[in-house]
Amino acid sequence: MIRVCDIRELSTLAELGTWAAEHRVRIRYLGADLENRPVYGATRGHLTRLARDAGPDLHRRPLVWRSPLENPEAVP
Repeated sequence: MIRVCDIRELSTLAELGTWAAEHRVRIRYLGADLENRPVYGATRGHLTRLARDAGPDLHRRPLVWRSPLENPEAVP
């Protein structure tokens, strides 16, 4: 079985809104990119369209990761 995923970035959130309305799907917040801009997406079947907002991401969550090597007691 061959699976195909078609992901494309649109230039504006308005374009994403138009695409989502045409395909009767909702737009979801996907997270922040590396430049701290919010990324939104809409998916229908194997098609996914993304758009980034111009302003800073207000949903940003701090990235927290603790290495098990920093705590020797956690290593078996």
